[in-house]
Amino acid sequence: MAQPTGTINFEEIRAGLENKSLIYMDVRNQSELQSDGKVVGSVNVPLPEIMEAFASSDADFKNKYGFDKPDKSAPLVVGCFAGKRAAAAGEQLSLLGFYNIKFIYNFKTSPLRVYPGSFGDWKSSGGPISKD
Repeated sequence: MAQPTGTINFEEIRAGLENKSLIYMDVRNQSELQSDGKVVGSVNVPLPEIMEAFASSDADFKNKYGFDKPDKSAPLVVGCFAGKRAAAAGEQLSLLGFYNIKFIYNFKTSPLRVYPGSFGDWKSSGGPISKD
């Protein structure tokens, strides 16, 4: 079954993480990452921090989050546990210019995509997770 434009599935993410052709950004809180684990190879910026984080300088961003701040053309995938917070993060990133869209699932000109199943789908599909 085809997914809506702007979404991505487990196999596409697994391949993208393996060949380093995308950035998987998890927007769950640290406590969730510690208790549930995270997608191996993912990075984390909690949803409540998105606006401030991406408005910060590149140096401040890297210092706080431990990875380079993606530029607005980076192949960025946003996930959470079940997809709702990922969609909210996508809306916030759009306000910062990461893509030019009117509807959250209509990313025709955007490299940013939402993983609707997010961590729950990743884990149930047998994707590798870590709790570090």
